[in-house]
Amino acid sequence: METDKNEELKTKKAAGETSKVKVFLVSQSSKGDKVSNTINPITLSNNLHTSNKEGLIHKAVKLHLKGNISEAVKHYQYCIKNGLIDYRVLTNYGVILNDIGKSKEAEILFRKAIDLDPTKENAYYNLANVFRSLNRLKDAEISIRKAIEIRPNFAEAHLSLANILRDFGQLNESEISLCRAIKLKPDFAEAHLNLANILKDLGKLDHAELAARKATSLKPDSAEYLFNLSRILEDLGKINEAKLSICRAIELKPDYAEAHNFLGNLLRETGEIDKALKSYSEAISFKPGFNSALMNRWQLFFDKGNFNLALNDADSCNSQISRVCALETLYALGRIDEIYDRIEKTANLDESNIRLAAFSSFIAAQENKYTANNFCPNPLSFLHINNLNFYKSNSKKYINEIIDELQGVKTIWEPKENTTRNGFHTPNNINLFSYSTKAISQLKSLILTELDEYYSKFMNHSCSFIQEWPSKKNLFAWHVILKKQGYQSAHIHESGWLSGVIYLKVVPPLGKDEGSIEFSLNSNNYSNLNSPQFTYQPKIGDIVLFPSSLHHRTIPFSTDSDRMVIAFDLMPNSKS
Repeated sequence: METDKNEELKTKKAAGETSKVKVFLVSQSSKGDKVSNTINPITLSNNLHTSNKEGLIHKAVKLHLKGNISEAVKHYQYCIKNGLIDYRVLTNYGVILNDIGKSKEAEILFRKAIDLDPTKENAYYNLANVFRSLNRLKDAEISIRKAIEIRPNFAEAHLSLANILRDFGQLNESEISLCRAIKLKPDFAEAHLNLANILKDLGKLDHAELAARKATSLKPDSAEYLFNLSRILEDLGKINEAKLSICRAIELKPDYAEAHNFLGNLLRETGEIDKALKSYSEAISFKPGFNSALMNRWQLFFDKGNFNLALNDADSCNSQISRVCALETLYALGRIDEIYDRIEKTANLDESNIRLAAFSSFIAAQENKYTANNFCPNPLSFLHINNLNFYKSNSKKYINEIIDELQGVKTIWEPKENTTRNGFHTPNNINLFSYSTKAISQLKSLILTELDEYYSKFMNHSCSFIQEWPSKKNLFAWHVILKKQGYQSAHIHESGWLSGVIYLKVVPPLGKDEGSIEFSLNSNNYSNLNSPQFTYQPKIGDIVLFPSSLHHRTIPFSTDSDRMVIAFDLMPNSKS
């Protein structure tokens, strides 16, 4: 099922999961109308007996509290223009600037507020959230830790620190910060919500459900919180409960497009295709151009053989995925010439589109005619096999050391949106090569050396897979344990450039290629019996490297033993 990459983040923002900017007397960001009493350093009164300076500041804050942002801005600006440089004015005006996307101007004001009074935690807190929005995570961490140093019981600051640590990938540390925030403020709904998602990322789904239910109990009328609970329930396989939760979210917010789309996914999982189709259509009606819902509906139309309707949905989007889906649909319709024309028109745009590269290789083989996509026209020619015994004199001992270290790595049984069946897989957010344990660190070093050998072997090829080889060796790794009758269905690694597998435990083929890895140009959406393929029976210690655009699957095995691998991707260069 297609999911919008930004959809979960949008949901979290709407639910209040992301850190809020703090102001003096105004708790919420200036776009909201909610008021909190967590920080209230001065008291407003309709009968002011203060200096003109205090009167002006109080009036500005009152306007801010009432949501009259334009008038509040005028008063803050007037104060600054006339030399009334006050910590509250700088902080509150900075909040408004940050809300409207003027983060750098907000940063200047928060820094001035700190210069005026470095003992106030609010400006450090606000500055940290500005830094986070600018992706200056180290600066954000320093600033938020300063806020906590000044006020250790500042629950919102512990929440903000947790979010920053999560951005760094430090999930366990993030969990600790969230627990501190909750201990300080037990009814802190946002902290419970964040904790649910951290626990979900850590694979602690049962605990994640408890945290999500606590969050929804604190905010029972929040459609976004119910949506978040539905996601966790789905991951737990509690599909009916997930349906109840998302339907309640839709009752609260009938035009919630993302919720309708998610309900469609749940209905599709339970085989209620017509109802799923209706949910996707409702999502699109509430949010025209909603790519995730359009692509989900495309898949349903495609699976039902309604290829013209499917093509309309694919063409309604303009994304890397939708352009490939349109090509796959055109193949089903037999419109081969148009496929070649479209690939040529978007050749520059889709030069490193891995899914399109996979399809281009397939259609080129079928038609005996290359397309304009030059990522890797003949991916089967770029297979490379070596073994750990090339690097280690006692590879058996070394492999056992790796296996021992993997015992401490979290795995999930048949994780959602993965191809692993009847087996365990590390959570998608965990990069195995980020572990500093001895054997795994050595393995990463060996793989980096092997990648150099791979590149040297193929460096004279003219395809962009080689000629645009990533300048940084950024690896992302995971491990998979398959049990009896386990397998991985055919797939590619759309976010990778080159992919690899290291075999730690293998199973006997029993004359039927059991446990083998099969490489092919075919996919679930297009195939041909005559399409070229290659099957390899791995040995313990084998290192197998191949382009990420090459489809591959594991053949199921009947032996009652484990098949264990470490897999990884060499990531493409960042586009930033």
